[in-house]
Amino acid sequence: MTPSFPTRYPPKLGARSKYLLEERERIKLAASLAETFPELTSLGALLSFFGPFGRSPISEVKCTFNLAHVKALFRFTCPNNECVGGNFDLSATLAQAVTERQKTVTGEVRCQGWQSKTTIDQVCCDHVLRYKLTLGF
Repeated sequence: MTPSFPTRYPPKLGARSKYLLEERERIKLAASLAETFPELTSLGALLSFFGPFGRSPISEVKCTFNLAHVKALFRFTCPNNECVGGNFDLSATLAQAVTERQKTVTGEVRCQGWQSKTTIDQVCCDHVLRYKLTLGF
């Protein structure tokens, strides 16, 4: 007689987990920057992340991207670990900068997600990304 084990069911995905899985799939399917923008030869960025009411950055990142490996779906994760449905998408900003052959682009975007799974449809995340992109052609 074989022992009987309880049937295991896959864990239910929360709103944040489901959103992150969907985002990973979108990114995986996107073309690289080199394929999308063959005239672009280099791309660097200075990214400063701020809280909703913060005056000083939570974190700053300075990076240079490998155009063959970075996806044209050019997005960055919100620093709020509880954020649902947010993040910062600079894809359209980058596409416009390449089209206009701009050497530098600076700006600010707010996270459009929800502060946490318990505040969906009630409290916006509102974290801020201030960026400076440096493009080479």
